[in-house]
Amino acid sequence: MKKLMLLLFICLGFNAFAQETITASQAKDFVGKEVILTGKVAGSRLFQRQTGDMLLLNIDKPHPSNEVTIVVEGEVLSKGKFTEAALQDKNIKVKGIVSIYKEKPQIKLDNEANLTVIEQ
Repeated sequence: MKKLMLLLFICLGFNAFAQETITASQAKDFVGKEVILTGKVAGSRLFQRQTGDMLLLNIDKPHPSNEVTIVVEGEVLSKGKFTEAALQDKNIKVKGIVSIYKEKPQIKLDNEANLTVIEQ
């Protein structure tokens, strides 16, 4: 009986730390939570700012109809791995915390390892 309880405790513990895998339309329900989002880059735009460039990726639908935006900036963007051309129409997986900007969900990419292109 003790072994069964221990096994149950371990399994529940792993589930408590597991991230949710969500779609773009579900992002609004996970604000403040770390998730893994999957979707297709339906549009993107590079902003060149004095404070540093910023790349916005619209998932599943182009702007302004998109339901979530992936924000790539700073050191992650400066490495050159993620560009508009390289990600356009690609299916991607992004890990990060959902936040709100101008009443829309977004995920700021803080580590290049947290974005992967899903090969089909």
